Amino acid sequence: MSPLEDPTNKIKNFLYEKYYQLTEAMLIQKYQEWIDFSQINYPAPVWIGASVAMCIFTGIISFALSTLLISEFTLIPYSFGLATLILMLGYPYLKKEAIIDSIEKNFSDALKQMADTLKAGDTYENALREVVEADYGRLSEEMQLALRRMEDGENLDTALTGFANRIDSIRIKRTVTIILDSIKTGSSLSDILNEIADDLRDYQRLKEDRKTSTTMQFLFLIAAGGFIAPIIFGEIGSVISGFSTIGTRELNMDAPKDIFLTTITQLYIIIEVIGSGMMMALIREGKVNKSIIYIPLLLLVAFVMYHLSKIVITSIVVGSI
Repeated sequence: MSPLEDPTNKIKNFLYEKYYQLTEAMLIQKYQEWIDFSQINYPAPVWIGASVAMCIFTGIISFALSTLLISEFTLIPYSFGLATLILMLGYPYLKKEAIIDSIEKNFSDALKQMADTLKAGDTYENALREVVEADYGRLSEEMQLALRRMEDGENLDTALTGFANRIDSIRIKRTVTIILDSIKTGSSLSDILNEIADDLRDYQRLKEDRKTSTTMQFLFLIAAGGFIAPIIFGEIGSVISGFSTIGTRELNMDAPKDIFLTTITQLYIIIEVIGSGMMMALIREGKVNKSIIYIPLLLLVAFVMYHLSKIVITSIVVGSI
């Protein structure tokens, strides 16, 4: 019996196939949740297909432009196409994170308002209704969904748990857990809401202070990753190619095209930009996932500065001889 006909191998292959299908379905479902939460009216497969199509289109356009403007081998079409793909695929996640940030900023004020409503002797349902009518942006919309669940017959526990799970924020989930535990134990919910609101405001203040205190480091990474390093590598490469051109001109030979050195240099720029973007995201946002917005923009600037530096320095070196 051949290994392929072995029943054990057939079972293993079947299980592996089912595992990959289940993993793919879970990833698509998670991505669809991001798209729905971001209110992007497209199915996940359509958005992914559009992202791939935009990646190919950007690669073709950048290849055509780089062929016309740059005389040497360049990784611009590949890097720009990949950057477009990352930016398109990451847009729903970035929009989701921006919405969550806005909800967290308004959440402390909403809790304060709920605490004042409860102190006046009103019910939990009316406290939620006060938040909905106060127009806290997306927070009011999510609270309205929770209020609608309660009006449809769900209890407060289920409605608030669904609210927290939909927003997918650690701070909001913890806050909802504390609120529900306080209700179960009969504690003074208005005082607890006031304390939580003060803690959330302190957290937002620390978050803003962190951005302010890391501005210089953030700008340094932009300058180093997007300008200084690409310009230096462009100058070094142009000087080498310039003297090579001068030497071959004296010997009446065609100038050699050092594709290997150019490729290694540009690959290093890509790696350096990725590293800079990840550090920028960690310093600024505290989340490496946010680098998907910094890396594509920094990559564009880095390659533009690299090739401009090479063009300018090469013309100076060759033209001065």
